[in-house]
Amino acid sequence: MGAQFQVVGALGPLLIGSLASDWAQLGTLIGAYSLAGVFVALPAGWVMARLGDRRVLLAGVALMALGGAGLALAEGFVGAMAGRVVSGMGGALLALACAKMVLDRFAGAALAPALGFMLMAWPCGIGLALVVLPLLGEDWRSGLWLSAAVCAASFLPLALTLPRGAAAGAAPARRGGLLRAEWAPLVSAGAVWGFYNAAYVVALGFAPAFLVARGWTVEAAGFAASLIGFAILPLLPMGGALAERAGRPVAVIIGCMAGMAGCLLGLVAGASPWLCLALFGVLTAPPASLVMAMVGRALSPASRAFGMGVHYTLFYGALAVLPPLAGLARDMTGAPAAPLLAGVGFLAVALGALGLHLRVAPRRLA
Repeated sequence: MGAQFQVVGALGPLLIGSLASDWAQLGTLIGAYSLAGVFVALPAGWVMARLGDRRVLLAGVALMALGGAGLALAEGFVGAMAGRVVSGMGGALLALACAKMVLDRFAGAALAPALGFMLMAWPCGIGLALVVLPLLGEDWRSGLWLSAAVCAASFLPLALTLPRGAAAGAAPARRGGLLRAEWAPLVSAGAVWGFYNAAYVVALGFAPAFLVARGWTVEAAGFAASLIGFAILPLLPMGGALAERAGRPVAVIIGCMAGMAGCLLGLVAGASPWLCLALFGVLTAPPASLVMAMVGRALSPASRAFGMGVHYTLFYGALAVLPPLAGLARDMTGAPAAPLLAGVGFLAVALGALGLHLRVAPRRLA
């Protein structure tokens, strides 16, 4: 899913003039993968409570393959949008089912590392896309077909290996969705997650174009930007768990997000892209499992299916709206750095939402 999401960003400069006419349209194609999740995530939570995690996950993979093929066949922006929306629907189902399956199977001190291992797949796929796809040269359509083929090839192994039946930590869905006390902690944590991820996506999607504007080749820019995806991997499984064990999860989230903003500002100011992008990836790791654990702790077992639907509706809403705004900032200013500066603003909003979460969440959740 990470590789399919990033395929447009990795091939971005090659798609201008073919599937996108300007940078705002490119940003829209990046965000379109998430647009479908705004409409799919909430009903998917209800469906998952009735049909089970396994069926929803497999349906998601099938839609990812179908939408990826549609994008590869597209001849213009409208067809590309249709393919991205269909594949994004599949990605939303997959993400929702994966998150609930982990929350059902892990609790306490095991939750943060379990979520970290699950979340590793996303940046790993993104990093692979940034490295592999530019190696195809100017043949961007082969890159789109490769992304679709990987999704299609994943269906059978998943169908054979996914567990059947509910986990021991699962519970029947509560009629009416969430308890009243769960709404504010869930929505505030979801806002942190959405804006934090939007900054990460903007860095991934627009850093290559920023470097190309400074004279880098597409291949070198893609490799440098892939550091964001790969540098996150060492700390993603255990960074959040270590922060929780030290008793300073909130301080770690604040410090890491502030550091991420500093890396983007340093890149714009002319600091070494290799250092800034690698450090950005390292600092992105610890908050991921910490914020997702906050989301999980805001929900009772009976609320998880619907609650994760609410959470991913907020998440996909942020990813559908914010990257196009970052692309629009470049179109309006003509500055290659404008999207990266927008990412700094997104991180500031995420920190504000974290402060709100600490006020509304029970002490045990924060």
